[in-house]
Amino acid sequence: MKNLFLLILFFLTIGSCKEKEVKAYSGYHISRNQMVSLLTDIVLAEGNDKVLKKYGYNAPVILDSSYQFIYKKQNLERWQVDSSFKYYSNHPEDFSNMMDEVIENLNRLEN
Repeated sequence: MKNLFLLILFFLTIGSCKEKEVKAYSGYHISRNQMVSLLTDIVLAEGNDKVLKKYGYNAPVILDSSYQFIYKKQNLERWQVDSSFKYYSNHPEDFSNMMDEVIENLNRLEN
């Protein structure tokens, strides 16, 4: 149930992103394995932000810095992430399979 909530939160966050901020390169995408790792980190960061807000600490800078940390950890630039999301969103079956792997990763971390 907790993971389902995080997954829904993730999709809502991705859906609210403004596409015009960064131009994505058509057809460019990071590898599937790196995308799964990236998605896992993003879901964790979004969940952390949600917990902080629940306890009255609403600081968007923390979420922004979490994203910057994730990009640096993954050795990615924002345009690479945006292009990859755009690519994989046009391949919904593959994206769905990746999200299943993300849920498995989160379950492993929880145990």
